[in-house]
Amino acid sequence: MKLILLLSTLIAWLATVVVNAQVPQEINYQAAARDAGGVPLTNQTIRLRLSIRQNAPDGSTHYSETRTVTTNSLGLFSLAIGSGGATDVMGSMAAVPWHDGTKFLKVEMDPAGGNAFTDLGSTQLVSVPFALSSADNQWQVNGSGISNKNSGNVGIGTSTPDPSALLDLKSDSRGLLLPRMSASQRTSLSQPATGLLVYQTEAPEGFYYNKGTPAAPDWLLLGGTGPQGPQGAAGPPGIIQSYYNAGTTVFPSSTLSFITEPLEVTIQQGQTVFVTASRALGGYAPASELGIYPACQNVAPGSAIQTLDLGMFGLQVPANTRAIFSVNGVFKDLPPGTYRFGMAGVTSSPNWTNSEWGYTSVLVY
Repeated sequence: MKLILLLSTLIAWLATVVVNAQVPQEINYQAAARDAGGVPLTNQTIRLRLSIRQNAPDGSTHYSETRTVTTNSLGLFSLAIGSGGATDVMGSMAAVPWHDGTKFLKVEMDPAGGNAFTDLGSTQLVSVPFALSSADNQWQVNGSGISNKNSGNVGIGTSTPDPSALLDLKSDSRGLLLPRMSASQRTSLSQPATGLLVYQTEAPEGFYYNKGTPAAPDWLLLGGTGPQGPQGAAGPPGIIQSYYNAGTTVFPSSTLSFITEPLEVTIQQGQTVFVTASRALGGYAPASELGIYPACQNVAPGSAIQTLDLGMFGLQVPANTRAIFSVNGVFKDLPPGTYRFGMAGVTSSPNWTNSEWGYTSVLVY
């Protein structure tokens, strides 16, 4: 028996360019089944095989499914190609390359509800208003590239992207992965745009951006060492550190004087001097009333010894005993010049005559 399948409505979600991702992956299909005499096949269970072909009615098959439907009292039936309930499915609607060439819908039917299908013909699928809207306002294919004509911003992981951002990504479990390549691949990029950013996977690893132009790239490593700047002004001398033995011939007296061998140092404007000095002192008879201080004296004739208020006073030792005494201090804001630095002492006791080694150390900074 010859069958007639009259196409009543065919509504597709696809466009001739690119599919809008928010549109369902289905095609609504409605038709009326009639016999050769035009009599509707009413209230009858029939079986359909529907396939989407490439470029021609007998072209390669991208998607195919079979369905069992029941006509109504007028012989009409409706279904959604790609929806649930299909059997013998081959391929997927999501994988159909709608942007590549033309597509045809081939329909086959067995009015007895079995698998003895009769070819009822093919229809070329064309754009409908929903798909045309997608083509006009959403994505466009440009050769091997794709672009979007919308002028707003895009949010991934957020429905409220920041208005100052063209692309706003939000996630607490995933990051943004930029293109990764070797150094030779990076330098072989053709006409890299100014500001282009890539990640180099070999040493020196890191993010590189093109500071130059497409015609003359100048790749810089983010966080790397830049070119050396001009030589700055010379700074003050660094730390000077020296040690001098004091000998054993200088003893404390009633006149303030150095009791360690002083260290002579020339200082510049703004320099600071740290002095530390030690001396083993004692007497063959009990010795007392000794005061010791960090001290300095300009080498100019007639200059007095200057001391810091960081000394020790009233020092004493028993007979035939020596003790080690130490002082230290910092001299600031001295006028430029040459100075002697060391330990100065003064005493009213004449018994400080038993002495040993001593030293003076000076740090200038």
